[in-house]
Amino acid sequence: MNLRLILGFIFLISAYGLLIPGVTEPVLHMTTMLDKGELTVLGKEAILTSGTIPNFLMPVTMEVLNQIHATGTVIIQDTSKSILGTAETLWLDGNQLVAFLIVFFSVFVPALKLGLLAISYAFKRFAKPLALSSGLLSKWSMADVFVMALIIAFLAIKASSGNSALLQTNIELEAGFYYFLGYCLLSVLSSQLLARDFAVEPKTQSD
Repeated sequence: MNLRLILGFIFLISAYGLLIPGVTEPVLHMTTMLDKGELTVLGKEAILTSGTIPNFLMPVTMEVLNQIHATGTVIIQDTSKSILGTAETLWLDGNQLVAFLIVFFSVFVPALKLGLLAISYAFKRFAKPLALSSGLLSKWSMADVFVMALIIAFLAIKASSGNSALLQTNIELEAGFYYFLGYCLLSVLSSQLLARDFAVEPKTQSD
């Protein structure tokens, strides 16, 4: 077994070792906080402009409202979602097709690909067709698409956070994202190394 093949196997095993936490661990953590000071100001304005306060009570009302002050923030949303957790939420919300596609392309296809590669090396006579089938499955793997979608979602929410004085949204990439990214990179690298082992050698013409 040559060095390229050994490295290919090492990267492959490492890739699928990262896949499990990649789909089960949280990938994004989003926190939405409400500013108490801004909420107090909006509440005062709503009361004063409601038209329900008689004119003779307006000075007293304004004096009372001016004594009300609030500082700090309160968390109204604190969410961490994994890829499988997102699929479960979509399923329960009635988006079964989207949930199925997420699980199919991020879990089933990689697992099937690993199984074909394992069988191809256990049974040499089936090695080439199984390896070719594994290569075809790689074209259906959307791991890179998921990673790019996560990056785009992260940047979009990050760019829109802080635009409102009342609501503050913070978003952070969690460990699951880096596990899944590592799986994608190692999977591609291992596929490149192992695919060469089944490349058809060009025939040489004899004189």
